[in-house]
Amino acid sequence: MKATRVLLTIVAALVLVGCSYQGPKTSPGTGTTLANTYWKLLSIDGAEVTTAQDAREAHLILRPDYRVDGFGGCNSFSGTWQKEGDQLSVGPLLGTLMSCENIEFESELLANFNGKIYAEIEGEILTVIGSNGSELIFRAMYFQ
Repeated sequence: MKATRVLLTIVAALVLVGCSYQGPKTSPGTGTTLANTYWKLLSIDGAEVTTAQDAREAHLILRPDYRVDGFGGCNSFSGTWQKEGDQLSVGPLLGTLMSCENIEFESELLANFNGKIYAEIEGEILTVIGSNGSELIFRAMYFQ
């Protein structure tokens, strides 16, 4: 129930955020951009995020039209975002309300990926210092 409220709060905040995006941030030499990249969640505070076989992986996509879409391991979420220097304002987020087992990291992801966050790209790695202070590590994924 608490995770549902957090998820709904995050989605709602994203919808209300203004659009001051200054263009995608590109990692030197790689062409990886913050926006329009599929970011797979690798870890939260050093703890590896694993995906069960035949399950969808936790990920997010920051769209150039200031929307964010993602999947937390059990529930899909969406909302809005804006870039403010080296920080992002994310939220509120809206999401589905599925009940799943063994997805403790989803609540942590959604709690941290809301409000003002710090984001930096190095190569194909996106490091996010979340609004609760946790470090979230994502990898850019490419599909053919």
